[in-house]
Amino acid sequence: MLVSQKTYAVDLLSCVVFSTTKTVRERKPLRFKQHVLHTDYEKMNSKRSVCVLMCVFCFCFCCALGTFSVQELTVTPTELKDCEEQKKLCVMSSTDCRYMALDRVPRIPENFLNTSCHYLIHEDSLTCRWIQTKDVRSKTISSFIFSRVRDIFHCPSILNMYSTFNLTIKSKSVINQREQFSDVYPLFIKDIIQAPRPLITSVNVTDSSIKITWTSGKIPLNITKCKIRYKLLDTESWTETASVESQLVIEGLQAFSEFALSVSCFHGFGRWSDWSHETRVKTAESPPSAALSFSYYVDSDENAGIRWLVLLWKALDITDARGLIRGYEVSYMPIRQPSLKKTMNTTHLKAVVPVRSEEYEVSVCAYNSAGRSPYRRLTVNPSRPHDVPAVKSLWVYSDGSSLWIRWEHQFTTVNVSEFAIEWSSTTNSEHRHWERVNGSTFTVRLPGIEAQQMYIISVFPVYESLCGPPTNISADLQHGALWDLVGFGLLSVSSSSVVLRWSWKEAKPGVSVLQYRLVLNGPNETQTLTVFPDKHQHSFLRLHPNTRYSVQIHGETTDGNFTKASLAINTLLLDYDEMMRFAVPAVLLLLIFGIFSVLSRTMCREYFFPIIANPRYSPIGRWLLNPHLQGSGKICVLKLDGLILMDQQMEKSTVQVERHVSVVSDHEDEVPLKISATAEDTALWKPGSDYGENALTPSSLTDYIDLPLLPDSSGYVQTGQIPGERSSD
Repeated sequence: MLVSQKTYAVDLLSCVVFSTTKTVRERKPLRFKQHVLHTDYEKMNSKRSVCVLMCVFCFCFCCALGTFSVQELTVTPTELKDCEEQKKLCVMSSTDCRYMALDRVPRIPENFLNTSCHYLIHEDSLTCRWIQTKDVRSKTISSFIFSRVRDIFHCPSILNMYSTFNLTIKSKSVINQREQFSDVYPLFIKDIIQAPRPLITSVNVTDSSIKITWTSGKIPLNITKCKIRYKLLDTESWTETASVESQLVIEGLQAFSEFALSVSCFHGFGRWSDWSHETRVKTAESPPSAALSFSYYVDSDENAGIRWLVLLWKALDITDARGLIRGYEVSYMPIRQPSLKKTMNTTHLKAVVPVRSEEYEVSVCAYNSAGRSPYRRLTVNPSRPHDVPAVKSLWVYSDGSSLWIRWEHQFTTVNVSEFAIEWSSTTNSEHRHWERVNGSTFTVRLPGIEAQQMYIISVFPVYESLCGPPTNISADLQHGALWDLVGFGLLSVSSSSVVLRWSWKEAKPGVSVLQYRLVLNGPNETQTLTVFPDKHQHSFLRLHPNTRYSVQIHGETTDGNFTKASLAINTLLLDYDEMMRFAVPAVLLLLIFGIFSVLSRTMCREYFFPIIANPRYSPIGRWLLNPHLQGSGKICVLKLDGLILMDQQMEKSTVQVERHVSVVSDHEDEVPLKISATAEDTALWKPGSDYGENALTPSSLTDYIDLPLLPDSSGYVQTGQIPGERSSD
């Protein structure tokens, strides 16, 4: 049976899908979930159920037949031949004339699926297409056999607008010469006439419209209707519109956008023409419709006292750019000094301008050949600190065809909205690439990486109109990150902790390292840490004292791991801090206790238990307290001449009285006294006695009393008789 071209296309696609499914099934059986199929079948109506059953039948049929191919054959009047003995046949090959009775040939309709024919009146040709199942290793030759109930007088004239006939398709294998015949298809030329394929002659564009003009060729029949379809490139859906003329204006399009166009026409009967060849056209530019979104941060050199304002902005979408962006205009002006306004143009997405510690008004816009975008203005204070931290743990590794960059970002009060990645080769630093990802992305593949090139990669965290300073790293396609870990060693060790340090240098490692890991192994524990170029030391805490540990730096690659450096460490039994923790409090406690003891003894003796003078502990006191003491008969009296006791002239002197005790036969104690007085302008008085001047020996105990100062005109008397005076006796 004959089918339309549209039906043919759908059936062909179905058969292709079924054949592909069969191939997959041969490799691995398909497994379906029962509950999904059950739910789908419950939702189907009766019509869809029939379609599914037909598709399943076609699928099984195609799978049973094996492979297939799409066949197409076109015949023109000049290719038709008459059969001399068979006036009711017209053939393309004279050998087909032997089939006098076509009703007796073996027909295999299942080998000629979805047969469709159309007649092009302007070319005077008949074309048929069908799907033929066959052995993939064989090649076939096809031909048409035309037949009619009444005689055909001239075969080339059978192909005309009002002709009717029956068509049989013969297929012959080249290898085994096997012939196959299709069913008999009755053809009515008027019903299968197809309009000629249109030809697009001109296309005129503006920034929002396309004017298209086409022609349908020189044919005796007029075209009554045409339809035009168009779509944006890289999209799948088409938009169709109709026209009764040979031109159409499509409006409401995006500026500077590339479209694909094609046209199909209709005679008013028969079939629509094939779509014309696709024509690609781009609308004209218009000024950008949206303002740029930019952010900034301040970079300062404390030694030189210079501040730099770093501006970053995001490229406009193609729908907002409305053309090819040719550059950006940056203006910055001190608010207090408008006359110092400066303007610069750049083709990059970053600008660095020198500023001072005062408020600035900054504006940025994009421009193309049609005009400028709206300005984006922002007030900036370079002296105000910003709290957008830089990213950490930046690393790059290679998968052989591209570079992958990853990083970490600490969560603070500032929620980073997106990250801006900039990379450029060292040989062409002016050609910079940019990529923007949202704030929840920490791994990005960098496209357009060339071999044998070293790249400088920078990552900026962005938060609304603010951004953080960049974190930079160098890499190439062969080695990934061009940083190597060196100088691994022990910084300090205690009884419960180990501090390790290392450094980084820019180098080309032997292999592409995915990451470095620091691993500590002990008798009962293992600790692992991933290290990046922003980390130079690490402390392992809560370790066991007097225990042996091993520490290694492992490099991870796609082929496995390797050991970069290793150390063997013994923790201390007691560390200095622990010893000081016990020694210092003990010393302080003893010191405080000693001070307290001395102070408490002094206070007690002075206020609570004062010392009272006891005469018995003094020789003089014991002598005075002894009532049985007898003198030697000699009394020494101190003679004072002219002594005037005046309080104003009194000066204290010290008189030392010493006692020397000797035992006599009659048990009488002699107590010689030695009194010495010291004062200014006075001399010691050493009284003599019967024992002689040198007979006195100082006692171990001495008493001191205060006496008035004696004048020089003093003398001594004995037995109570003062010289120069008369005795009272």
